[in-house]
Amino acid sequence: MKKEHTSVKLRKLKDIRRKDLQRNFLEVQMKGQDHYVHIKENGKAQVVYEEGRWIAEHIKTAVLKFNYEIDRTNNMLIRDFEDKYIQHYEKNLK
Repeated sequence: MKKEHTSVKLRKLKDIRRKDLQRNFLEVQMKGQDHYVHIKENGKAQVVYEEGRWIAEHIKTAVLKFNYEIDRTNNMLIRDFEDKYIQHYEKNLK
């Protein structure tokens, strides 16, 4: 029973963190950029731009950092999550 609860909690924490990362990436990092961002099934970002146009260094760096954090999230254990994600999870249990 405890293991089942732990896996549910871990899955929900990962979902919460992914949503937070995605919100920050789209609303803060990519705000005002002239490119389309597509979030793939695995949760990673992909920049779509017109053929022949250079991608800005800021965009490239933001996408790399975002995808790194998504990969990192997939490998996290409950103890690895920041307090804000654990508090968000516990608040939604009530």
